[in-house]
Formats: sequence, C-alpha cells, structure tokens
Amino acid sequence: MQTKRVKCPKCGVVLDVKNSKDESVKRFVCPSCKVTLQVKFSSPQPQEPLEPKTFYAPPKQPVADNGTTQLVGAGYGATQYAPKKTSPSSHIRLMFDEKEYALLEGQNIVGRKGTTSKATIQIETEDRYMSRQHCIINVSILPDGSPKAVLSNYLNKNQTSVNGQVIGNGDEIRLTNGDRIKMGHTTVVFKL
Repeated sequence: MQTKRVKCPKCGVVLDVKNSKDESVKRFVCPSCKVTLQVKFSSPQPQEPLEPKTFYAPPKQPVADNGTTQLVGAGYGATQYAPKKTSPSSHIRLMFDEKEYALLEGQNIVGRKGTTSKATIQIETEDRYMSRQHCIINVSILPDGSPKAVLSNYLNKNQTSVNGQVIGNGDEIRLTNGDRIKMGHTTVVFKL
C-alpha cells in the first residue's frame, strides 16, 4: 500500500491519501470543501524472492493501515500524530542562544525546558513568561518535496508573536526562513 500527502488546491487542507487497492489513479472527495480530487500513484514494484538464511526486515507500515484517507491540520486537534524525521535536504530548526533545536515532520510542541514539560522541543531558558507548552509548529512536506511549517498558539495565557504580529488562539501562520518567534520574553529564529 502506498501513501501520499497532498494539499487540496481549493481549501489548502493537507490530506494523507492511502492507496489500499493499488490503483494507478485514486479519486476522492476533500472532506473539508467537498471538491473531487485525484492522486496518481506509481505501480507497485514486484518483490524479489528471498534467498534461504537471508535476514529480512519487513517494510514499515503506515499508521492506521485501514485504507482510509486521514485529514490532518487545523480544527481536528484531538488526534495527534507522532513526528517523523524530515528528509536530510529539509533541515528545519529553531535557533536560540547559539543552539539548534531540530523540528520533525508532524506536530512539534515548543516550550520552556522543565521537569514537568511535555513539549517535544524544550528551549533552555529561565523566562517564566514562556510556557512549558507554548506553541505548536506543524511541519509537513508538500507534494513537490518542499517543507511547510505552520505555527499556532497552544492555548496558553502567555503571548506568542511572529515578527511582531501577535498570534491569537485559533490563529495559524506559515513560517518562512528567518522569522522571529517571540514566546513570553524569549525570541527564537526559524531556519529553513
């Protein structure tokens, strides 16, 4: 089974499309805007027979291998997907105090380092105005292979801003190289 991540050209929602029937072209309806879309899949590669006494590691299976199309992105926050490593060509990171914090594909929760912090990216700062779970940066890879990072607030009482623009609860902003993200009194730089 093949999986492709596509972006709806009409509403911009990112979808994971699973090809459970090994079709060369899969047609489906966007669950957000109801437009009909199609995705082309490559034909499956025939597997070579294994020789005796050869160790074989089975291919990694995608999460939720039930053949359904999963909607990911804003407004559907109850389900969280474990971050996956991005490709080496798309080194996405945050810079603070000459330290790099690598962002992974999927949901990255950014916050202040602490013993009770559940953030996936923990910034080493003593700034008490920066929450231990301050903001979310969702990283995805577009169909053309380029990375996309979208920041949203993590429903905390402390302020988040990007290049001086305050991000309210429910707001999302696409990050570009060099953006300055201020969480409390701490400023980190987004690098792409």
